[in-house]
Amino acid sequence: MNFQLSEEQLLLIDGFQKFLEREVKPLARRYRDQLIPVAEMRTIQQAMTDFGVGAGVIEEEFGGMGVDAVTSGLLQFELSRMSPDIAVTSLIQNIVGKLMRYVPDQLRSSYLADVLAVNRFGCVGMSEPDAGSQVTAVRCRAVEDGDDYVINGEKLWISNGGYSDFIFLLARFNNDPVGGLGLILVERQDGYETCDIEKMGLNSQSTAQVSFQDVRVPKTNLMVPPGEAMKTLLISLSGSRPLVSLMALGVAQASLDESVSYAQDRTQFGKPIAGHQLISAKIGEMATKVEAGKLLALKALSQIDRGERSDLCAAMSKWFGTQMACEVVSEALQIHGGNGITKEYPVEYMYRAVRPFMVTEGTNEIQKLSIGRALTGIDAFG
Repeated sequence: MNFQLSEEQLLLIDGFQKFLEREVKPLARRYRDQLIPVAEMRTIQQAMTDFGVGAGVIEEEFGGMGVDAVTSGLLQFELSRMSPDIAVTSLIQNIVGKLMRYVPDQLRSSYLADVLAVNRFGCVGMSEPDAGSQVTAVRCRAVEDGDDYVINGEKLWISNGGYSDFIFLLARFNNDPVGGLGLILVERQDGYETCDIEKMGLNSQSTAQVSFQDVRVPKTNLMVPPGEAMKTLLISLSGSRPLVSLMALGVAQASLDESVSYAQDRTQFGKPIAGHQLISAKIGEMATKVEAGKLLALKALSQIDRGERSDLCAAMSKWFGTQMACEVVSEALQIHGGNGITKEYPVEYMYRAVRPFMVTEGTNEIQKLSIGRALTGIDAFG
């Protein structure tokens, strides 16, 4: 495997790092633990489109930049080092971009233009109060009524939900556990409502409850018919799992950077704490964990770029990378001692921000079951 980045990738990342320091860092600091208003989130996302962040993954045939999976992962890693909250919003635009090919032909051109320009935010509605990891338990229902579907139900933990102008909704069209699930495009103006959820971390971006009460949607908005939606979503989401891993590892890298700086400056027993074996060993372990997690995620993304199946490696990278990231940030807080639990030092925020990544895009427990099923051929989900 070739681990060498191309000159184009190196130049892109260098330019992006400078942009992040100049534009994203001040915004992230200003809104730490506060929801970034939708207008400001849209502005910063629009500014990042030149680098291919978010909807840059949309194929060139559809007017996008066709950013490859590995480059997209490297960009998400750098963005998350500076602001995992803003990176989450970019991730959802990335997923929405991948799903644009399924938008009905008569709607796609207008949606493509708005998504590419980040004039409209989208989101994906899968999880529900009683249907998180078990997606086949989805209850949100679309009932046929003339030329429309009438939708009733609730979605939960929807990233970008409060920002969204439209939602790609996984709904139940009949009682078949899997075959009854379809994907339909629902506009905010059709009447769905959102309520943001306050969490332990990542509160600068919108994670919302989305409610549908007799929401009427034209049948022509059906994206993926019942019976095919699960396969479509699983293929699309397998590519986002390594990105989630890299985002968590971006936070870990930021905490490692803080720890190295702190260990060089903080003195104890007459010398910098970096000179004490325990601290030096911790930093060595942290750096190795970040690097190992990155390599596994990049392997999964390189498989996608080569057109190979990546579901196994993607599941491995998601649980391993997020697990390693949480361990690294925990050690960073420990290195900071009492200072680490104060809001004066950024590792306190990082400790809270990194933990949700072990839950998002399929819990780590689900990833392990997916790996086991892939290796044994036996399903242990039931």
